Amino acid sequence: MRKLAVAAFLTMAFFAPLGQCLAFSVNDTGLENTATAAKYSTGDNVKNIGTFIGFYVIQPVLGLLGLLFLVLMIYAGVLWMTASGNEKRVQKAKDILLAAVIGATIIVAAYAVTNALFSALSTGSITGTPAAAPCPQGQVC
Repeated sequence: MRKLAVAAFLTMAFFAPLGQCLAFSVNDTGLENTATAAKYSTGDNVKNIGTFIGFYVIQPVLGLLGLLFLVLMIYAGVLWMTASGNEKRVQKAKDILLAAVIGATIIVAAYAVTNALFSALSTGSITGTPAAAPCPQGQVC
């Protein structure tokens, strides 16, 4: 019990300063400026179908798949820890872990390829640099 208390104290002593370092206040103007700089829309005015699909379809689906990955990892870990030397249960846990990691890798790779492809198509080049377009007056491009 004493080791647990010491570990909890050391953990709190390590992580407590991080909360103050990372804390900041963002007013509406700052949030809008940040979203504008990142080229995201802060309102419900979706400019094109790609933005709509990205924000309202792909992000929730990826979030659910990430949650499913986490649940499978926890389930396999609990299954392995409670196997009590039963080789069938250990092998089942290993198979679940392997399938979850392979599935997550395929999903992340598919997202990366799709994102790179759409980015290249929207900018007009494979390298991701924007196609030659005039810069609006008064702005740095």
